[in-house]
Amino acid sequence: MSSDDLHSLPVDRPEVNADGHHAGREFCWGSLVAATVHPVKVAIVEAMLWVREPLSATELLAIFGNGEFDLDMVLYHLKGLTRWEVIEVTDTRRVRGARERYFFFPTPRTA
Repeated sequence: MSSDDLHSLPVDRPEVNADGHHAGREFCWGSLVAATVHPVKVAIVEAMLWVREPLSATELLAIFGNGEFDLDMVLYHLKGLTRWEVIEVTDTRRVRGARERYFFFPTPRTA
């Protein structure tokens, strides 16, 4: 957005103070995260932090154990976390003719 585009914004916008807050209301990052991060992604990260070793989608499903999530849902969110580089594939093995991938947090890179 260029500075010329700013002139086309409505002039009756809400007032913002010098700190960038709107009329005494502070922006709440916690609310944004809670509204946009899916509970399955949170559950995956929490499980990996708890177990502290790579896990497959099937193992995660067994840990969740409540029937609230299904395998497709877990796989979908594992792919998203991998795409965001929150986790990575650490190993792959053959199980009954299918590939089972194991996921964990990336090893910190050294400079």
